[in-house]
Amino acid sequence: MTRSKQRMHCILLIGLWINRNWILGNWIKEITTRHPEETQIHWIASVFSGKKWWERLVRFPIPEYGAYFFSYPSIFETYIKTNEAKYKNKSIVNYTHNMDELGSLRHQAQVLNKAYSVHFNCSRDSEKLILNGLNERKVRIVYGAVDDDCKLVPGIEREPKSILLASKFGPRKGLEILPDLISELTDWKFLILGRGWQKFLKNSGLSEKPNLEYHHFDKKSRNVLMSRASVFLSLSNLEGGPIPLLESIQMGLIPIATDTGFARDFIKNQHNGFLLSNPPTTREVRNAIISLAKIKSISNDSVKQLNWDRLAEIVMSDARMIMAKVKGELP
Repeated sequence: MTRSKQRMHCILLIGLWINRNWILGNWIKEITTRHPEETQIHWIASVFSGKKWWERLVRFPIPEYGAYFFSYPSIFETYIKTNEAKYKNKSIVNYTHNMDELGSLRHQAQVLNKAYSVHFNCSRDSEKLILNGLNERKVRIVYGAVDDDCKLVPGIEREPKSILLASKFGPRKGLEILPDLISELTDWKFLILGRGWQKFLKNSGLSEKPNLEYHHFDKKSRNVLMSRASVFLSLSNLEGGPIPLLESIQMGLIPIATDTGFARDFIKNQHNGFLLSNPPTTREVRNAIISLAKIKSISNDSVKQLNWDRLAEIVMSDARMIMAKVKGELP
């Protein structure tokens, strides 16, 4: 089979080079690992994501394939403006979360209606886009996946009064109230797992707190800390996920999270965790923590099916449908 003919049987997974080691890069790598004969990865070698005006003018050639997976909506928008015939109804668009650079919800719906399908990370974003004109038949809720190696570490005992925050440091993580929270709950240990926290911890004085530990992220540290901690805390004001929420439920932690992303899809308030206001007050978070005794136990039933095999099959199922239409096998 020639290379050009072989390409027509593949889905091209398009991601940003700078994100290749981040969650979206890992997302498309996991799909390719499971379907190596049908998939190819194409990294766009730029910071280009459409966040700045000049980035919308920068385009890198994308090879001709039977189907396309865009890891971010603004990438899809830029390329479909360039060549609508090439990408319309042949593209799968991953929708992480709403961002200002994506434009109004009505504008987003108009753009995304040109895709074959849109894979949302949470139900609330899909509902908003449908209300603004997105074709409901194009919507898939994928949530994300828990790594196969995300498992409890044998021999590590759960620490009853320990709280895990797991994320890359950033402005939308809602950490303004964290210093007061840690200062007030001196009998609780706060375990922080992530990248880029050092400056914030130093400037806020948290690096000197005896009830705080900071660990740079790797999968070994993730498993160890999720085996130690009893509570998972997310204060984010904007998420599509967060994926660590799924991981923590899988590992048996009680989740406390702001009402953003898919938190409401997995947390039943005061039943298997606590759903906070967005943004929450220090008092609200503290009250949730001291009320944990109300949560007797939690089940991982809601997340145990969220593995990479499932997610990859959702993507590949849509890609095969696109290919079937291209071949004329479907109307």
